[in-house]
Amino acid sequence: MREIGERVAEATAAAELLSDTWRIVRLAAEALATACPRGTSVAFTRRLDGTYDAIAAVADSTLLPPRPRPAGPVPWIVDIENVPRWQRNGWIEPIHARVHGPDYFANPAVPRWTDSRELPDYGRMMVCHGGRMIAWIGTYVPASQPFRTRERAALAQTCSQLAVPLHSAVLLNKGVRPIELSARQGGIVSLVALGYTNKQIARELDVSPATVKTILERLYRASGAGNRAALVDWWHSGKHD
Repeated sequence: MREIGERVAEATAAAELLSDTWRIVRLAAEALATACPRGTSVAFTRRLDGTYDAIAAVADSTLLPPRPRPAGPVPWIVDIENVPRWQRNGWIEPIHARVHGPDYFANPAVPRWTDSRELPDYGRMMVCHGGRMIAWIGTYVPASQPFRTRERAALAQTCSQLAVPLHSAVLLNKGVRPIELSARQGGIVSLVALGYTNKQIARELDVSPATVKTILERLYRASGAGNRAALVDWWHSGKHD
């Protein structure tokens, strides 16, 4: 029975992870940054209605703060509603593949994710559902120091491993369903309302403090609350039902 319980717990944890789009995106960006530590790695997802969802960027092993998106639509070279088959779900270096030239980055509306004045070189993967792009991950490096053979191989392998979890995360989180709290989420928020600290909540519910922290981070993002008091107000308001 204990082994069954452990397997159920593992399955539940995996499902919760895949439904946490921002965490998947952050882990994807971190994985690319590990494959090419000298670059700036970016990952983001699009909801099925075409709006943009979670986004994360990593440089020098540090998660970068969110950057404001450019005003107006991004001038994509590729039709992201009907991505060519050879560009779907795999590592592509667009400049070297002649999808476009380096002048693409001269357009101020194109996000570069680097503070260097030098135009970057980069590679990316468009994760597609059918032919539609639902997630994007890529790495930027200086054009004067293009990808090395070992980096290129590591990035291609990492992208192939990330395609399925990114695809699943977007489909599980369509961005249109109401937020429903699980029993554990509700229990944690109720203890927050009583003034419990994360460590006290962990002891009360017999879980790790890291689990409490992860669940609270998800609730902050889902509710838009900036602190514990605002989270409790949101919970009392019933807007999560």
